Amino acid sequence: MKITTKSRYAVEALVSLASQSQGKYAINLQNISKQTDISVSYLEQIFSNLKTAQLIDSHKGPGGGYWLTRSPQEVSIGDIMRAVDHSKGSTDGLDGAIWRDLAIKMESYMDSISLATLLPPQSSSPDLPDANLIHKKVDQKKAKKMLSNLKPMIAHSPKRMAKDIGSIANSVFSWGGQLNSKALKS
Repeated sequence: MKITTKSRYAVEALVSLASQSQGKYAINLQNISKQTDISVSYLEQIFSNLKTAQLIDSHKGPGGGYWLTRSPQEVSIGDIMRAVDHSKGSTDGLDGAIWRDLAIKMESYMDSISLATLLPPQSSSPDLPDANLIHKKVDQKKAKKMLSNLKPMIAHSPKRMAKDIGSIANSVFSWGGQLNSKALKS
């Protein structure tokens, strides 16, 4: 087993995925890319290998993304590394037995570390929108409450202000000017 850049990035990406999703959310590659500073195109290659190894699954479309197929406690760093890096390295020559023994010990060590041990404490996890919940039906009461919370913000929209001012602003600057003129009149 070799520790390559690709395998290091795969571990980092799955730590990001597991910490963001918490087993409930589908996380898109753009979010993982922002958190890890790994390009989306490179993540696509890595996640293709991880999906082939059945460590992750995905859903396309709005609210789509990736999630772990097993809990972080059941995924070892060795599993991740084997999924993305299939090279074995050379163990030929006089020192071959030493390198083989070292590779076996390193693989055993990587298999002993679970993804869960690398996760940050749950209190630092981001508050993600409910729209990305995996396999969850929309709670009508919760949706109505969310909409009612938006009403005060909508009340101060340009069209609402136009009723008070008398005309509709066609840009942010003219809206600002109208607000300013209304404030001066008061």
